[in-house]
Amino acid sequence: MDGAAVFRRRRTDRLHRGGRRDWAGHRPPRTRPDRQQRLLLTHPRAEKCRIPSFSSPARSSERADSTPLTHPARPEPSAGHGHTRQPRYRGVMAQRLSSAQSAYLRQHADNPVDWWPWGSEAFAEAARRDVPVFVSIGYAACHWCHVMAHESFEDPEVAAFLNDRFVSIKVDREEHPDVDDAYMAATQALTGQGGWPMSVFALPDGRVFHAGTYFPPRRAGQVPSFTEVLHAVDDAWTQRREQVQDQAVAIAEALDKQRRRQSQLATVVHTPGDDAAPLLESRAMAAITAQVLQALIADEDTVHGGFGAAPKFPPSPLLGWLLEESAWARREDPTGPADRAGGLAVHTMEAMARSALFDHVEGGFARYATDQAWQLPHFEKMLSDNAQLLGAYTRLSRHPAADSEVQARAERVARMTTTWLMERMRTADGLLASSLDADTQDAQGHRAEGSTYLFSDEQLYEAATHSGLGSAQAHRLTQLNRGVPADEHALRAGAPLNISAATPRTVHFDEPLTGADRELWEAVLPQLQRIRARRRQPARDDKVVAAWNAQAVRSLAEAAMVWDDAEVLSIAEQLAETLWTVHAVPETEGARIHRTSYGGVRGERLGTLADHAQVANACFSLASALVGTGREHPWGRRAQEVLSWTLTRAVQRSTDDDALTLADTFEESAAPGQTGPQLASPVDGPEPSSIAALAQALQTSAALQHAAVLDPADILHHVPVVAPQAPLAAGGSLTAARRAAVGSPAFRILSATAADLAEVRRAGALLGIPLEQLGESAVVGPEQQLALSVCLTGPGGGVCLAPAQTVRGALAGIS
Repeated sequence: MDGAAVFRRRRTDRLHRGGRRDWAGHRPPRTRPDRQQRLLLTHPRAEKCRIPSFSSPARSSERADSTPLTHPARPEPSAGHGHTRQPRYRGVMAQRLSSAQSAYLRQHADNPVDWWPWGSEAFAEAARRDVPVFVSIGYAACHWCHVMAHESFEDPEVAAFLNDRFVSIKVDREEHPDVDDAYMAATQALTGQGGWPMSVFALPDGRVFHAGTYFPPRRAGQVPSFTEVLHAVDDAWTQRREQVQDQAVAIAEALDKQRRRQSQLATVVHTPGDDAAPLLESRAMAAITAQVLQALIADEDTVHGGFGAAPKFPPSPLLGWLLEESAWARREDPTGPADRAGGLAVHTMEAMARSALFDHVEGGFARYATDQAWQLPHFEKMLSDNAQLLGAYTRLSRHPAADSEVQARAERVARMTTTWLMERMRTADGLLASSLDADTQDAQGHRAEGSTYLFSDEQLYEAATHSGLGSAQAHRLTQLNRGVPADEHALRAGAPLNISAATPRTVHFDEPLTGADRELWEAVLPQLQRIRARRRQPARDDKVVAAWNAQAVRSLAEAAMVWDDAEVLSIAEQLAETLWTVHAVPETEGARIHRTSYGGVRGERLGTLADHAQVANACFSLASALVGTGREHPWGRRAQEVLSWTLTRAVQRSTDDDALTLADTFEESAAPGQTGPQLASPVDGPEPSSIAALAQALQTSAALQHAAVLDPADILHHVPVVAPQAPLAAGGSLTAARRAAVGSPAFRILSATAADLAEVRRAGALLGIPLEQLGESAVVGPEQQLALSVCLTGPGGGVCLAPAQTVRGALAGIS
């Protein structure tokens, strides 16, 4: 299969380690000096390049200080090529970004670079002036985006050259994920790696001819400086225009071929009368699961937890599948001797929970760790990560694979993360902000990564004594912390770390805190929180993203079910209601979702497939959490409205062979020069793929309505290909496929006590089984005996199994 070849070639890509490209955001992302760069950076007679095969990313080179390189003379346009550059406006530079809603764009409003926001006007200006387009893509919390801005975009000479020879566009990747995906594909095709900031050079029609990520202000080994790159691109544009255009054509053709291969993984061809066994029936799914677990066990870091080498990301979508797979495995055998999934999940989640990746003072997780042992995080905190990890740790807090101590630690992590979300991330309009910056800015405007979060031994000792602890206890506290200074280069090089009592360090524990050590930490925690509150804080990006807020609603609703917690349920309801009010627009065909909002004002761009699918999933989860409360609510109906609108626009069928594909965006093409719609990816990144999110929403819809508008299995045919070869990129799809394999079940409660209802809701959250709303004949009361049925739904319709008096008995009929 052609589609499988894509994943075979890229099997070791960081994409499959859960980071999906942003691993390069902490170490300076570098572009390899391969044939593509040589076309621009060498002699004009360099041969025309061909697009390389997709390979594993090259290792990022270290930053190296070097003497400034003399800038090459600026070439004038060649008269022989007949290209006449139109003069740019020489008056006061337009401040196009100063009023932007995006915090990332506003960060660059004062640059001397004449930035344009994303839009057709910028490309039209490039065509008018006959100059190439420079597209810089990043996001507000990105550390190396700040570094490149300070080193290059704030440099008047660099800015003057950009303004004279290019039209420069600044893009917030979180605001325009489709643009980011389109240009990231080109960057990876050219360099074999990717990251942010992304630096792309394109024709005025948007087709890419050169790309990279971070470029330093001075040459570092084989990595050219940003100034060198700009002059080389300008030289190629003015002296070798035909080669530049040929390269743009070659890249576009290679990307189109890649898109076609990828689409084959997510395309279903319906053949009338085809009675072949489904790819995802129970026995086939069991074989896939065994292959995936075997691959994960081989890749597991048995010492530090997690998978693979540094940098290490929390494998959030995969953890969700491992926990659900484990819960099903223990359905018949609670002791779980064959529960490999549960062991993998517990080991990694325990390691992350005691590590510096987790903020032990305030709650919440950092984006990723730069080292193997999770001791030094990349300090940005993303809502997308924390919304998912909140759900994972909530489930672990009552999971049968965890003992009581592990469960207690997981609940502590989940509740601290909930508090952090509500106190630190909630905006004035009641929704959740996108991120906290990796850097903290001091009074002089200097940025330091992670300075808000570090504590020296002296500071820990002083905090302990101020908390009323004795000298021995204070000394013990300093011994417990095994964190490291924020010096990634020394840590990665394995050099001895120069740590004194005054050295600020991360907070990291080699072992879980238990007994007296746990009491010691809890005693000093309020003082550490007061110290933290007095420090300068990292900037917050108040952009609200629909999909990420929906993931938070879903996790909070599941937490309410797992803990039987009315207060958490109320928080989930309030967040969901505000999200719906701001981001949803009812129409005759259902309800559409808009991608972003700022200050309670809905943005213009429609949400992606992921935004719509995640909002539907959040509504379904909230509906399940409210079963048995006796309250009327709109959440099931709203979920169906979003799905209805989404399916009319996302599902694309070929007229000749009835092939089905899914569009990822519902507006015009992501980037000028791109042919065809932006297709949904079957591959997870830091978030579940949009296809996986939609499949889960379709399963819940089918389970509750006993009829499938679109069979979820029909959009999961990529699972047998992708999952065994790239399991870290398939957690979301594996979750959906497992539910499809058991018939998209739903719980139907006929009679129950309040305690029974709580048990069923908890089981539903752990097993991924939605709850039907109570029927008119259902009886809930203190004297009732549980009568619980499981209803299954497939392509032919639904069937409900005989009622049972226990959850385990109700599940016994599922094969």
